[in-house]
Amino acid sequence: MRRLAQHLRLALAVLALAACSAEEPVTDADKALFLRVADLAQFGVRYPNAEAAESFAKARQVDGSYEITYNFEVSGDARPLYLHGSVNIGRTSTDATLAESAEKIGLLVAFKRSGVEEREVPGVRAGKLTLLVKNDVPIGNVFTLRDGNKSHLFIISGLYVKDAAVWQKLIEPKLENLMRYAPPAKS
Repeated sequence: MRRLAQHLRLALAVLALAACSAEEPVTDADKALFLRVADLAQFGVRYPNAEAAESFAKARQVDGSYEITYNFEVSGDARPLYLHGSVNIGRTSTDATLAESAEKIGLLVAFKRSGVEEREVPGVRAGKLTLLVKNDVPIGNVFTLRDGNKSHLFIISGLYVKDAAVWQKLIEPKLENLMRYAPPAKS
C-alpha cells in the first residue's frame, strides 16, 4: 500500500509538471517522429484531405523536457480510424521512465474500463507492440519504446497490425528519426 501511495504521488507530480508548460511551434523534424496516416497508404489506407484531420502539439515543460503529440481521427462515412502518438524527451532517462509509466497507467485504467485487453505481438525488434482485443476481436495496437531519455507511445484504433515484420517496416524510419532527434536548445 505504501509503495502504491508513492507511485501515485509521483504520478501526480508528473502531471503537475505537465501543467507547467510552454507551447512551441511544431517543426518538420517533430512531425517526422510519428507514424502518420499517409504512411499507411502503402497498405491501401487512404483518406481524402487527411492532413486536415491531423493535429500536432509541442510543449516544453518547466524542467526543460519536451512532449510532442500527434492525433488523427476520422469517422462518419469514412472508415473510422484513430491514431495518437506521444514522444517525450526528458532531461534524464528517469524522466523518460516516469513519462512512460504515467502513460501506461492511464492506458491500463482506460482499457480495463472498456473491456479491452492487450496481447503482445512477438518478434518486434525495438520496443513493445501489443494487439488491442475486445471480445476476442482485434481493434488496434499500442506501441511503446523507451530509449535513454526518450519515450514513444503510439496508439491505433480501427486498424491493427499482427505481423512484426510489417510493423518494423512501418515504424523503423520513425525510430531512426527519434534516435537522431534533439529538441532545440533552451534560449
